[in-house]
Order: sequence, then C-alpha cells, then structure tokens
Amino acid sequence: MIPTYTPKYAPDTKVRVVQFVRVGHRRWKTQFDGVVEAEGRRPVGGIEMGGKASYCQQSTLRLRRLDGEITEVALDEQTVVEVLS
Repeated sequence: MIPTYTPKYAPDTKVRVVQFVRVGHRRWKTQFDGVVEAEGRRPVGGIEMGGKASYCQQSTLRLRRLDGEITEVALDEQTVVEVLS
C-alpha cells in the first residue's frame, strides 16, 4: 500500500527552519526564515530502487527566502520548523 501524504504547512506561511549539521566532533546550527511555496516528498535512494521509490520517501519544504532566493530543504526528525506570525 502506498501511504498518502497531507501537507503540514499552507502556502504563504512564514516559517523559520532550524537544522543541525554534524561536522567531525562539532555540531553546527543552521537557521533561516522564509515563506512556504510548496511542501512535498521525494524518493530516497538511487534509480536501482525501481518500484520501491513509491514508499521510501523524504519530506521536503520549498521556501522563498526574504531576499527572493528559493531553497528546498529536506526535513528529518531533528529539523525544527517554527511558524512565525
């Protein structure tokens, strides 16, 4: 069975995304603000997965930053997405 997906964030919602990146023994914090353009899912793995790509997917969030740049972020369990007013 292919799981269904319902978006958590409506388009034009202003959010702040906070992620941590591990570099060696250090942990770097990345954070930026933007407006949600779209939310979706993308297959995880290579082309060799074939039909498995339909159920092995990762959440993504496409944002338009304040300077106009468009960024697509892969979301995981540790990603914090804060809705700004």
